[in-house]
Amino acid sequence: MTGDSSGSAAGWVEHLRQGGTTPWLAWTDRTAPGAASAVPGAQQLELLRRINLARGSARLRTGLADRVLATTAAGRGKADLPLVGLPRSGFGPAPVDPATVGAHELLRVASVLVADDLVALGADPVRTSWARPWRRRFRLVGDPVLATGLREHLRGLGRPEGGPRPHVVALGAPLDELLARTWTQRCFEHGSKPWAEWLRFWRERDQLPARVDLADSVRRWHPRRPLVRVVTDLDRLPPELGVRSLPPIRVPGAAEAELARRVAAVVGLRVPSVERPALMHTLQRRIPDSGIAPVGVPDRERDWVASSAARMTRHLTRAGYPVVGDLADLAPRSAPAAVTGADDEQVLELAIRMVVHPAWRTDGRAKRRTERQVGQ
Repeated sequence: MTGDSSGSAAGWVEHLRQGGTTPWLAWTDRTAPGAASAVPGAQQLELLRRINLARGSARLRTGLADRVLATTAAGRGKADLPLVGLPRSGFGPAPVDPATVGAHELLRVASVLVADDLVALGADPVRTSWARPWRRRFRLVGDPVLATGLREHLRGLGRPEGGPRPHVVALGAPLDELLARTWTQRCFEHGSKPWAEWLRFWRERDQLPARVDLADSVRRWHPRRPLVRVVTDLDRLPPELGVRSLPPIRVPGAAEAELARRVAAVVGLRVPSVERPALMHTLQRRIPDSGIAPVGVPDRERDWVASSAARMTRHLTRAGYPVVGDLADLAPRSAPAAVTGADDEQVLELAIRMVVHPAWRTDGRAKRRTERQVGQ
């Protein structure tokens, strides 16, 4: 790049502010006056360019460009990177072409934007109704994604969890799915380690997380055997909870879970710790569907998962708890998982979609009103 590179950078930044999409190395307009002494980092500039590409003909939200350029990247990673071709000092990170900045670095900025939107939105109000005195008393353990969704739905019907002498309903599924859903739900509560690291943590200890180990979950409530049901056939679950039907519960895909994991870390810095779960549950209800399958167990962990499932099945069989379904359904699925983790580009695409199109912050209420009628 020749000529006044600082003035050229100032012109390019203004071009992006106005919704432009021209890459930095393709930018040739050097007519913008003034020097670019405070050019934002390459991560912020490239993210803004991608946001402009994603919005198409839609109008850029007022102030969004300034927000993107002023946002500091979250978590561990590179500091704001200078643009290649600009004068530089002899220290600090090497200049880069913004188009070469990886999705991981762009996500560090995009996740902050989503988190700030979520905090500004606030937590959805908890749907409750007068508790029906004749309701069946129950306590849900097991599959965390399913249990969380059902608790919310049933509470809205006046059938809250708990009460005197509740029946403990343990929600079972193939163990590889239980592990994946437990990690996913953690991402939508307090955050978690990356999926592969989290799974390796438990495999190295040869233990199952508390919400995955059905035998241990039931034992913690010290129930008598007649007050326990281990349910692996979900079609037969409604009578165990005293309702005629239940709504489908969406299992977040790998991209949604990974974005939530990153957002949770930022939300934890923005609000008191006691407020984070409610905000993250709001995100779980509202996050758009990426069309990507939930995470799955990689091949290297499947032997450990299979042996853990066999051990848990033995413990449940010895305890003699009534089973609605078949304990053989706790065995992991034989086919290798098609999706073992989230691709950074797919997660970034979802984050940009949420930044560009704020419908996720305004819709959902009509849907929840409709769901409230299900299972009456």
